[in-house]
Amino acid sequence: PKNEGHNVEFLAGPKTNSLPEKSKIDEPILVIFKVPGVYLYGCTPHGSMGMLGLVIVGNGPHNLGIIKKIKLSPVATSVLKRLIRIAQSHSKSL
Repeated sequence: PKNEGHNVEFLAGPKTNSLPEKSKIDEPILVIFKVPGVYLYGCTPHGSMGMLGLVIVGNGPHNLGIIKKIKLSPVATSVLKRLIRIAQSHSKSL
């Protein structure tokens, strides 16, 4: 994290049980993704405010259907929809 009070929590993706559940607040985390797909992560304290991100590993977001079904706050859902549109537009250009 570049600012205090943040962390990373993996919310969905292929084989998320092989990833750390979440990092400690203010501590860097290094993750090596070995399974292709889309991974949804957020900041635990700020995820409901839309502090989310996607990591796309490999060619194309084949598991977006699962990512779309994650229950989030209304603000976070809006952010996720925008991230998914961006991910889909980038996968079409591959």
